[in-house]
Amino acid sequence: MVVEDVNELERVFLELIEFNINVQQSAYAKYYFDLRSIAEQHGLTLPIDALDKKRAKKLEARSQNEEYDKLAEMVESGPIKAISLENLSKRRPSAAVIS
Repeated sequence: MVVEDVNELERVFLELIEFNINVQQSAYAKYYFDLRSIAEQHGLTLPIDALDKKRAKKLEARSQNEEYDKLAEMVESGPIKAISLENLSKRRPSAAVIS
């Protein structure tokens, strides 16, 4: 199978599941201002500048650390009926530094 075939299969699949990455301007504005309000309630401010690759990697690392901590809490709290370990690496991710 060539790349073009895979691309076409992906396009058809996304159409079939009605996948849409477009966000209505009103929905974006609503969530932006909701997040801004939550940040202000906790004494934080949202950055005004665009997200660059370096900051995106820091945010991703922080998110992974938080997911790992939540999973560790769940495991320590007792029996679990079902859990996905799909995104869990064998060792704990390094700590993120957010500036």
